[in-house]
Amino acid sequence: MKNGKTILIIDDDEDFASALRKILATAGYHILTAGDAKEGMNVLETTHPDLILLDVMMEQYDDGFTMCSAIKHDDRLKDIPVIIVTAVTEVTGLKFDPATDGEYLEAEALLRKPIKPDELLGKIAELI
Repeated sequence: MKNGKTILIIDDDEDFASALRKILATAGYHILTAGDAKEGMNVLETTHPDLILLDVMMEQYDDGFTMCSAIKHDDRLKDIPVIIVTAVTEVTGLKFDPATDGEYLEAEALLRKPIKPDELLGKIAELI
């Protein structure tokens, strides 16, 4: 059953993005993908997804943080919920949480890789 919602996945890990695509397509979402922040911003020039799944560490370790900030400070895009999906804590040891780090992490949620499909779908349903 199609739910009519569109999700943009922005992640440079093609295998992870492919797994997300399968999970989300099975749940009835329309999927758009981008392999990096620049491509993601290009997609956002022509589309307005219902939600964005955004990796942090792409070409630069902070690409996701920078892109999230750009989205949340753009009047055309700021209402789109952003879920950060990342392994940044495992790689760097740094911990981030939208509840406590809101000025640096303006996303609505953060999910750590590897992610359980039920957890992902539950968070998406909560936000859209």
